[in-house]
Amino acid sequence: MMMTVDDVEQVDAVLSDDGCSVFFYGHTPDDDETFFWSVSLPMRIEEAAFDDMLPEWVDLGWKMLTQQE
Repeated sequence: MMMTVDDVEQVDAVLSDDGCSVFFYGHTPDDDETFFWSVSLPMRIEEAAFDDMLPEWVDLGWKMLTQQE
């Protein structure tokens, strides 16, 4: 069965190693089906600053996911 964005139960946001991109993972009930998308940032951000705003990044991921429909 093919999963859709409506099946996403959780979104995780991860800062890239170079601090220039954010990766989003949309987890579904099926461990073999995960949605992935990313954004490039206009400037490098530090991991501590990213971690301080993690709830906002996750919220952005949800908003981006629902706009793709």
